[in-house]
Amino acid sequence: MVKTLKDYTYFYTCGPEPMLKALSDVTETSGQLSFEERMGCGFGACMGCSCETKYGNKRICKDGPVLEKEEIKW
Repeated sequence: MVKTLKDYTYFYTCGPEPMLKALSDVTETSGQLSFEERMGCGFGACMGCSCETKYGNKRICKDGPVLEKEEIKW
């Protein structure tokens, strides 16, 4: 039996941002995305690794690296 993306109720993934966006675009289910971002300072001061969400900008180094699919603004 071959499973498709519609057979799952939740997903977890990690990788570069273009891959995460592509997966988010083709899935209808909820999930968690683990971002691989370059971090300038590593403790949230520089905002170099920020991601725009519906709750404002989140820092991948401090607020992540895992974010919910529904909160990300692509």
